[in-house]
Amino acid sequence: MPLELGDTSATLTGVVTVDEVEPFAAWLRGTAKPRVNLRKCNHLHTGAFQAMMRFRPKISAAPADSFLAGLVLPLLEGSSGAPIRQESDPS
Repeated sequence: MPLELGDTSATLTGVVTVDEVEPFAAWLRGTAKPRVNLRKCNHLHTGAFQAMMRFRPKISAAPADSFLAGLVLPLLEGSSGAPIRQESDPS
């Protein structure tokens, strides 16, 4: 199952599709200080990504998937208050 929801933490595994977006968003909405484990997630529907951007959960485990780790995780970490490394302007 791609979505396991606990009292304060959620684990996203494998391919997270549109079918998981609404229960995931509802869980994020109703959970104080939510934590999300992305270690075994290798595809994240944009709706799930948008829900995380909106509700700003703490990412408890980074994804092993290189695309999610390299391009998506920095955006999620920035949404939870962690600093995003800014690249210097070469001009």
